[in-house]
Order: sequence, then structure tokens, then C-alpha cells
Amino acid sequence: MIEAVLVIAVLILVCLLTDGALLIIMKILPRYNPTEIKMSRWEAGNIPIKYPKYTLPMQYFGFMFMFMAVEPIIVIVLLFSAYPGPWFLALLLLSFLLLLPAIYVGYKIAMEMSEG
Repeated sequence: MIEAVLVIAVLILVCLLTDGALLIIMKILPRYNPTEIKMSRWEAGNIPIKYPKYTLPMQYFGFMFMFMAVEPIIVIVLLFSAYPGPWFLALLLLSFLLLLPAIYVGYKIAMEMSEG
């Protein structure tokens, strides 16, 4: 019992020492100077050439849309495929037909955003 308490006490002491060391280092090191280039948006690690066409926080909205539209349909198909019945092929065909518009819209949005 005493050994467990000592281990916890040492762990807390190490954490407090680490926090104290970080606070001291933050006071000693100079703060960075935020310039316009540091605060501007970077496109995949490259310097931005012009203003972005869209100001969404997530640039890949089309791909997120495709994932959000496709993932529930795929999960339902996988769940129904565990116990396939005579209606499973009809459900599979219907799900693929429902996926086509979602994939098309998501791809179109992604291409529109990437063309800038």
C-alpha cells in the first residue's frame, strides 16, 4: 500500500517539476513575432498564391460530404450482408444507386473548390 502511494507521489512530483520547468522556459525564451506570412493560410504546405475561393475551415468539404453520405449506406449494407436473404441483392442494387448522386455531388464540390 505504501509503495503505491510513493509511486503516485513521485509521479505527481515529476509532473509538477515538468510544469515548472516549462513555465520557466516560456519566460526565458522570447516570444515570436507574428507577421502576415506566419498568419496567412497555407495550401498543402505551399505559400498561398492568391486569396482562397472559399473560406471554409475545412478545405476538403466535398470529400467530407462524400464520406458522410457514403458511410451510413455502406454500414447498412454490411449489416444486412451478415444475414443475406432473397431481398439482399435488391437492397445492394438500391444502395449503389443511392450512392451515385452522393459521390457525384461530393466530387463536383471537391473539384470546384480545388480549381480556385
